[in-house]
Amino acid sequence: MQIPEEFGQYLLLKKLTEDPLGETFRAGKVGRDGLERVVLLRVFNGRGLDAEGFAQRLGARTPVQQALRSPNIGSGVDVGRVRNYSYVAYDYISGKNLATLAAQATKARLPIPPDHALLIVERLALAVAVAYESRVEDERVLHGFVVPHLVMVSNEGETRLLGFEAAPGLREAAAAGAFGPEVTRYLAPEALTSAAVAKNDDVWSLAAILFELLTGEPLPAPPPGGYGALVDAATLAQEGGALAAPVAALLKKSLVPRAERVADVVSWHKALSKLMIDGQYSPTTFNLAFFMHNLFRDEIEREGQELQAERKLDLSERVVRAAHAPAAAAAAFDTREQTGVRQAPVREGTGVFAYGTAAAAPKRSKAPLWIGLAAALLLAAGGGGWLLFARDAGGKPKAREARNAAAPPVRPKAAAAAPTQAQIQAQINAMIEQRSKEMEDKYRAQTDEQIRALQKQLEESRRAAASASLARDERPAPAAASAPPEPKPAARTAAVDPEPSRSDDADTRAAAQAPAQQPAVPVPAVDRGGAAAADTTAPASTAAVPEPAPAAPEVRVGDLVSGGTGVIPPQRLSDLRAVYPRAAERFGKTATVSVRVLVDENGKVTQAERIGNKVGFGFDEAAVDAARRVNFRPATKEGVRVKMWHTLRVDFKQP
Repeated sequence: MQIPEEFGQYLLLKKLTEDPLGETFRAGKVGRDGLERVVLLRVFNGRGLDAEGFAQRLGARTPVQQALRSPNIGSGVDVGRVRNYSYVAYDYISGKNLATLAAQATKARLPIPPDHALLIVERLALAVAVAYESRVEDERVLHGFVVPHLVMVSNEGETRLLGFEAAPGLREAAAAGAFGPEVTRYLAPEALTSAAVAKNDDVWSLAAILFELLTGEPLPAPPPGGYGALVDAATLAQEGGALAAPVAALLKKSLVPRAERVADVVSWHKALSKLMIDGQYSPTTFNLAFFMHNLFRDEIEREGQELQAERKLDLSERVVRAAHAPAAAAAAFDTREQTGVRQAPVREGTGVFAYGTAAAAPKRSKAPLWIGLAAALLLAAGGGGWLLFARDAGGKPKAREARNAAAPPVRPKAAAAAPTQAQIQAQINAMIEQRSKEMEDKYRAQTDEQIRALQKQLEESRRAAASASLARDERPAPAAASAPPEPKPAARTAAVDPEPSRSDDADTRAAAQAPAQQPAVPVPAVDRGGAAAADTTAPASTAAVPEPAPAAPEVRVGDLVSGGTGVIPPQRLSDLRAVYPRAAERFGKTATVSVRVLVDENGKVTQAERIGNKVGFGFDEAAVDAARRVNFRPATKEGVRVKMWHTLRVDFKQP
């Protein structure tokens, strides 16, 4: 592995992406004790950016980074400038930005499911809403530049919005024509006219992103009549059907001029959350994480291998330089900074820089190292003098004078030897192990939550079945007058119920009709409540006649039954004709969907529901629709027409 390039106080471990805004790296922050943390380093060096103007706007937003703390907002670490390149550092996020995710989904012909699209945008809206409710210097925090390149979706299914610090400078550059349609199509029209950011500008951006995730097509330039007709004609990329009416209505209220748009992101987030609940969507971070692993399995595995290799980096020389570097060298936006950063060649005609290899860099002088070591020795000598002369005649230290907080004296231990390579590697190993444990705990918690939900659903299903069974058992038996009279036994020594139910089993009837010459057996009397009255005159050794079985409920027309004795399931009378979904046909997909239908006593399907996992691409809806149109010969039990659930298998195969 090549030795990482230096960028101020960071080591550039790997370049992750390059887009119109600049470049993104996985970087390590080096401090006095070695590699302090791994960060996501966003360097804003895109084409057309005014470096000086952008740096000034970025520096003014440093308080915003410190004020915003939310699970859906990138956790800021640092804002600064190295030579002529401004950057923002965030806690490292293992994942992809939304632009990369959408591009990979298109390349793999695996459209983003609507549940995932709604979850991602809902998390983004929540991030902007949280910022809007925050105040910095008595002003609400607005973003104003929500684009997929500043949205990170982690491998664990979490969504984080970046760029609150850089948004004003990027918006200004967009108004000056620095970016093409791959960026500007997500911005409200007002953002391209140098208008001040408004509280509903991000509503447009969120709607544009949602439209693209659902349909698989980027939002085009505004048509002459507005986006209403375009939204109505749009189809889902995965399922092929039209957009849900509430979703389409929200998009049409968002992609309009500022005065007609939804008032703010807080209101927009509430509307989106409500339609997700009412529409019975079931988005989860667990399912989104599974989708990410399907799309980027190889890259996720490769990242783990790269992290292992990065543990073996020899950082001892850099740690020595970092430990003895002047404090002013780390000051943000100091264009005179001397950090030993290798000169980065500029790509011809692009204005986007790329870091060269270690062999291509100019040879570095060792003079700064020797100067640093000499300074350390002087500090150590000064510390020894202080110990020698800073005590009074009684051997006690003199009272210390007040110190300048910006330049505290260096204690003798500051000149101690730098950490060894083994210590640095142990620190890196501990950081990676801690991250692995956090990821494992997160997956376990999500899985346990799903298991609990399924167990709760199973328990509710069992309770419903038990209630239905109890209701059937409590149904009143047929009137005694309607039952055929039972012949009296030839001989009895104890009275029995003179009106037995017609549903008495064969054994009971045989006992009642026993031949007269058999020995008489005392039988306990049975009262109307079904309780047996003890016969005190019968000998203890005499066997009791079995108690009559409870009466079976009478089968009525339209009863809901399951399989069993005397039940004939429904028979299909018409063909099962399913319409092949357009989206599936376009992507060359095939599938088999099982549908459970409730056939009534007239042979009509009154309910239909999919069984098993959702297939997507419109197969599920097409199968359920086809199942509803099938005609049946109704099921019967003991010759009586009844209702019964029946399962159909719908095969979708291209000719």
